[in-house]
Amino acid sequence: MVADAMGLEWASPAKPDAIVVSAQLGAVQAAMNRILEPHSTFRSIYDHVLSIPGKRVRAGMVLACAQLAPGADAVPLRDAVDIAAAIEMLHESSLIHDDICDGSLLRRDNNSVAAAFGVRVAACAGFHLAGTALREVARVLDANPSVFARIGRAAGVTYLDRLSELSYGQLIETLPPDLEDGALRRHYRAVAGAKTGTLFRLACAYGGTAGGVDDDGLRSLMNYADHLALAFQIMDDVRDIEGGPNLGKDACGDLERRVPTWPVIDWLCTDAEARKMWLDESVSGRDLQAALTHSGALGSAREFAESARRQACIATECFVDSPAREHLRTLARRVVLR
Repeated sequence: MVADAMGLEWASPAKPDAIVVSAQLGAVQAAMNRILEPHSTFRSIYDHVLSIPGKRVRAGMVLACAQLAPGADAVPLRDAVDIAAAIEMLHESSLIHDDICDGSLLRRDNNSVAAAFGVRVAACAGFHLAGTALREVARVLDANPSVFARIGRAAGVTYLDRLSELSYGQLIETLPPDLEDGALRRHYRAVAGAKTGTLFRLACAYGGTAGGVDDDGLRSLMNYADHLALAFQIMDDVRDIEGGPNLGKDACGDLERRVPTWPVIDWLCTDAEARKMWLDESVSGRDLQAALTHSGALGSAREFAESARRQACIATECFVDSPAREHLRTLARRVVLR
């Protein structure tokens, strides 16, 4: 292994384009700290957010997609890292507001920003964090006009003009349809595609564009992002029901709020008694958890997530075999195994 000027490791001296994506994630954390450094007003909040980072899934997507087309016109590595940092900042901002909406006191086994600093301050910090991220994306685009001149030309590729779908997903989640199988599943897919899929698509679109991926390749990355988002959201729902020491937040929150997640839909659509329990507000989330776990719906939800994971991997087959493509596939496998 050798290191470049940023201290990032390359896979081998003989193939300098094959950068090990996981080795770059430390640089993403450093970039987030650098980008946020001037904003001393919110610095204590950002220190709180950055002190327990997540898995940086979206940053890894940006960096992998930026390396799928070796030899293409691409941005410098430092700018790709900064885009990855900006996407993670958008994600962190969305989590702050998600916790406000859900009344969550915990995030990654730590106090949520709202619990630690108050709802009003958390809301302001979330908006400020998102605005700073957008400014950073604009800076990178301005510094690399020839690479990003293609933005908006490929049909079906998501860029920042669709960022509002992130909040749209949070909104429609609170407005579930009647308990009918088809309507519930369509609603769930819409929520997952907006809440989780929006940032996945943005990560793949900006990463792929930064790396010179052609239009067909970008559309394949959108397909990858959509299937992975569905698998990711389903597994997130399964973990919320199962609980456990690695959940990082209070279990059964969605059950208490009567959010019809995928395992819940499987349960409701196969058990008439389940509907009575679901509609009975006196039944606690823990009682719903016990009944749902006993029903076998968690197993069927896992199977569906695995199917979505396979579809995500198939979407990457148009790219040449490389460490970057393998990172995307490994990420998909980790999603269903977590």
